[in-house]
Amino acid sequence: MSKIVCLAPVPAPILSQWLVSQTGRTDVAVASILDSTEDAIEQALVNAEIVLGDYTFVRPIGEALLARAPQLKFVQQPSVGYQHIDLAACRTRGVAVSNTPGVNDATVAEHTIMLALMLLRQAIYAHAKTSAGQWVQHELLWQRGIYELQGKHYGIIGMGRVGREVAKRLTGFGTKNLYCDPVRLNSDVEQQLGVTYKPLEHLLKVSDVVSLHVPLTESTRHMIGSEQLAMMKFNAILINVARGECVDEQALAERLKQKKLAGAGLDVFSEEPIDPANPLLGLENIVLTPHLAGATAEVRLRIIEVAVGNVARVLRGESPHFVLNPTD
Repeated sequence: MSKIVCLAPVPAPILSQWLVSQTGRTDVAVASILDSTEDAIEQALVNAEIVLGDYTFVRPIGEALLARAPQLKFVQQPSVGYQHIDLAACRTRGVAVSNTPGVNDATVAEHTIMLALMLLRQAIYAHAKTSAGQWVQHELLWQRGIYELQGKHYGIIGMGRVGREVAKRLTGFGTKNLYCDPVRLNSDVEQQLGVTYKPLEHLLKVSDVVSLHVPLTESTRHMIGSEQLAMMKFNAILINVARGECVDEQALAERLKQKKLAGAGLDVFSEEPIDPANPLLGLENIVLTPHLAGATAEVRLRIIEVAVGNVARVLRGESPHFVLNPTD
């Protein structure tokens, strides 16, 4: 008998059915500890061999959990992000950890461009006024201004999988695309993607739209702060679909209040769910979404396929894909 503990808000019977269909095994017990008491959680973890992580990041996987699961061998995180998992602690205990890379690259790229277009076209303001019966056509045309994406300098910070998908989609908009990344692409790839490498300072100074696509590390924490925001044009737009901590929210809020930045589109925040006291709330020149850039129905299906498929591999005695903390 193999025991799986599910930390994600996924019903245990459904997970069991998926695993039976992929492995043919009926000797797998699945326990969901969503809304369970601490005693129930501790009991569930005692004999657990596999843990399906929490894609809401509410339940961390570190020393405290590992100490309660001495039989644990594998953690499958059903998301691309895994910042709530202590990879080093897992490796020390011989616990492999995998995520689901690549499942939402395209949809995050779509969301990124959507935020940019909404800001350039003043979509939120136009919708609110028109819905209230106010005809603000003249105001938008001659006072506020609405703009095209075509012909703009677009700066991509982070040219990983999502950054590349953004570049591909920008091709049809006729933008002039710049990028910065610690590792420069070779010239053939740059040509294929239609991007030009520039250092961060140069990119910030010349770009009309800047979007972030970087992981959260010590080097990217507050990588866009007061100094970097001051380099940007007053009519520029900042998009963050990476991690909230990559941007100094207080500095960004001040810049927006002072009209020294045209707008910002944010899908991620330093505290989630968002703190009601967050200085970005209530600003007029901003578009906010609740961390759902990569959470379409199609993505959820792809995550299930990858995550459950990987768990099934381990149950069949095979090595898992996408291991984040290999032992060699």
